[in-house]
Amino acid sequence: MLCKLVLDTNTLVSAFFWEGNEAELLRNIEQGKAELYISQEILREIEEVIKRPKFDEVMKKASLTSEQIMEKIVSLSHLVIAPKLNINICRDERDNKILECAESAEADYIVSGDEDLISLSVVMNSSLLNKDCVLSIQSMGRQLKNFLSISRA
Repeated sequence: MLCKLVLDTNTLVSAFFWEGNEAELLRNIEQGKAELYISQEILREIEEVIKRPKFDEVMKKASLTSEQIMEKIVSLSHLVIAPKLNINICRDERDNKILECAESAEADYIVSGDEDLISLSVVMNSSLLNKDCVLSIQSMGRQLKNFLSISRA
């Protein structure tokens, strides 16, 4: 069974513009080695972020448009359509949508470099968000850093 992932906005944006763990993770998703889950709320945030003027130059260098990026993300993702869970545990309330998506998708992992998300150690239903982890996904043969592990009871 493939690993079910929810990537936060910064992780996805970084995957398109800079080499590193994020770009490698996106390549693994493209190769079918993991599954990406995303919500409409996360898609809206990504679109808003990549349309900011500060990304104009980097998109030009990457020969990408915001539309191409959004199309790629949508084509690689499983869209999570579920009732709003109204999770409200993050210091930055904008991060709650990541947790809601992961919970609704029954994701295995949230991948994020966001300190607010990484610092969480919370129980949601039967899912434990665990901080201070480094994951080795053996099917990918790569270590991923800065993520929250969701372990199902």
